[in-house]
Amino acid sequence: MTDDDQVGYRRPPKAFQFKKGQSGNPLGSSRKVRKRKRRQNLSLGDLVLENSENLLRVREGNRTSSISTKEALLKKQTAMGLNGNRLALKASLDRIDKAEQAKRAEVLDLYKEALDYKDNYPALAESHRNRGLPPPLPHPDDVHLNRSTGEVIITGPRGPEQLATLKKILEAMKIFTTMLDEHRLDAEESARQGCPYSPGDFKIISLIESHLASFESELDKRGWLPRVAGEKET
Repeated sequence: MTDDDQVGYRRPPKAFQFKKGQSGNPLGSSRKVRKRKRRQNLSLGDLVLENSENLLRVREGNRTSSISTKEALLKKQTAMGLNGNRLALKASLDRIDKAEQAKRAEVLDLYKEALDYKDNYPALAESHRNRGLPPPLPHPDDVHLNRSTGEVIITGPRGPEQLATLKKILEAMKIFTTMLDEHRLDAEESARQGCPYSPGDFKIISLIESHLASFESELDKRGWLPRVAGEKET
């Protein structure tokens, strides 16, 4: 047996050795193969949409950013229109007009849906009661309609989980508010008796105030009012 015929560590049989200039995996990695097969099965419309989301690097002045292909095409067409290309200008204006019409229709549909919800809420709530279900959410008092703009704003929870979260926040705020009032009264009473609060006592007050501010921030972030609609407020 010659040296070339020997088999051992890092010396597989010749039949299983890679040929020079030939990939050991001609089909590519499994992930690439799956991706290639998936793209082959996509319809033309799906391919167009997928390619339109590909990111491109563009430079605007001294700033470089990544935008989708469709956004880059829109910017290019708009620039051509602004530079005097009448076809590009007309296409851009038509696209803007269609987008505005679609947006107006969407806003109007949402407004009508919210208006119907508020009008039909009593019957819907009664149906829930008869079936032993909790009241539907959002509560109509939390659904606000702007007739001039068609805007719909919801200032309360939209489901049971959100309602439970709101109640926990309000309960915590109530506890911390009581604590804050008590500490402030103690501070005022101590001052009247000639025994001013120590820096540590004022630090506790500051800590309580920061907790209350965080609760208020959480309500503001969620767009909720600090109360549960439909329940008697204390």
